Amino acid sequence: MNQLLVIEDDPSIRESLLDFFTGRDWLVQAAADVATAERLLRERQFDLVLLDLRLPDGDGLTVLRGLRKRGQRVPVIVLTARGEVEQRVLGLQLGADDYLVKPFSVHELDARMQAVQRRAAQPTTTIRLGGAEVDLAGHAVRRDDRTFRLLPKEAELLVHLLRHRGRAQTREELLRAVWGHDTAPTTRTVDTHVFQLRQKLEVDPSAPQLLRTVHGVGYLLSE
Repeated sequence: MNQLLVIEDDPSIRESLLDFFTGRDWLVQAAADVATAERLLRERQFDLVLLDLRLPDGDGLTVLRGLRKRGQRVPVIVLTARGEVEQRVLGLQLGADDYLVKPFSVHELDARMQAVQRRAAQPTTTIRLGGAEVDLAGHAVRRDDRTFRLLPKEAELLVHLLRHRGRAQTREELLRAVWGHDTAPTTRTVDTHVFQLRQKLEVDPSAPQLLRTVHGVGYLLSE
């Protein structure tokens, strides 16, 4: 199930969101202040964040700024009061994926969340990773005047690592994210696909600089 973090200090709004999304393919956690939100974001990995801007111990934009500074690319939808136009603009500039003005319909929010997830799941940009140019949409890597094709699971694995860039992922987390809960592959499958990705991304696959092993944890895509 997808992991959702609701950062909202208004108890009625927070509880209504918890009630609506719990059980709808979401595992929901909630925070009513900046301190709790930042602790949860350090301890857990979320697939989407709903972020109120006015929190009792600080500005929600501080949370967003910290997320992007750490390289966490989890989609964020900002929830704002009607008059906070400048805050909404700043939120988008800092890396928010969408915003919704209060009061709002949970059904509209649900639709926006699905749209944000679709965009996050289907990246269309070409990015640079070290000396490699990666076409995520075309499943191709260009490096040293050579073009390598990414197999579907290699591409999915790379997209997941990009979403959590700079943070170590365990083999179990990667297995669940890419292959699902009820499939036959083991963590050895993750190792094999990481090996294959390194052959295509790294200048020297035997001494990887991009897709690194974090001993005792798993793998990390460097920033």
